[in-house]
Amino acid sequence: MYPVLVDFGWWQLRAYGVFFAIALAVGIWWSAREGERHGFRRALVYDFAQWVALAGLVGARLYYVIVSEPATYVARPWEILAVWHGGLSVHGGLIGGLAAALWFVRRRGLPFWPFADAVVPGLVLGQTVGQIACLLNGDTFGQPTTLPWAIVFTDPQAMAPLGVPLHPIQVYELLAYLLVFLVVQKVARSAVPPGTALMTYALLYGAGRFGLEFFRGDPPVIAGIIVAQAVSALLVAAGAVGLWRLRLLPWRRHVNASGGRRDYPNVQ
Repeated sequence: MYPVLVDFGWWQLRAYGVFFAIALAVGIWWSAREGERHGFRRALVYDFAQWVALAGLVGARLYYVIVSEPATYVARPWEILAVWHGGLSVHGGLIGGLAAALWFVRRRGLPFWPFADAVVPGLVLGQTVGQIACLLNGDTFGQPTTLPWAIVFTDPQAMAPLGVPLHPIQVYELLAYLLVFLVVQKVARSAVPPGTALMTYALLYGAGRFGLEFFRGDPPVIAGIIVAQAVSALLVAAGAVGLWRLRLLPWRRHVNASGGRRDYPNVQ
């Protein structure tokens, strides 16, 4: 693929950074759009997004460093800042982002579940676009395969093995996340109990990521356990339990003529 889009010798414009920024912008824009539909000001969502994005970025990088090759980063700590050398972990980003989200919601006095339902579709859309960055950079590469749609990396700056037909796991993930986005978006705009969209995301994303790890060529393993699969299994369990509990709760929901939900005040 094309890990470097423009090379001036003294400076490189890398595909990972460009498409990561695009994914972030698209996700925030969609969350603000849906947040407004749910009754939350766009400015509030943008304020929320900057904190969550920063915490998510830190969490994604630290998670990757800890579960991939910690000894390498201990020996060369400056490499921790080089996100294009190894990339980021979605699970770490979710952990960091969730911590920041809980802090922000409590600080602003927001209704957590309705607000989460409003912004989570944008999160999934950002993840979907972000897979383009992984594809061009060659990180989180797939296992060798003889399938006709295998992908072969030839650029020496790519992180994937060169000249070997591999499962295009980045494409698999992009398609899987796109499907999750469509489902979560539909749920978020439906007459359902608050929190349903968030729990649906946890269940579907966790299940998809668990299965896709079987095609990954370099899954981080600790004590014989694929770390991403363990975390994904916890997400599936949390989503399933959450959806089950939501069915037991009494709830009321008004859906306006346009399909948007206006049950909650336009929190400042």
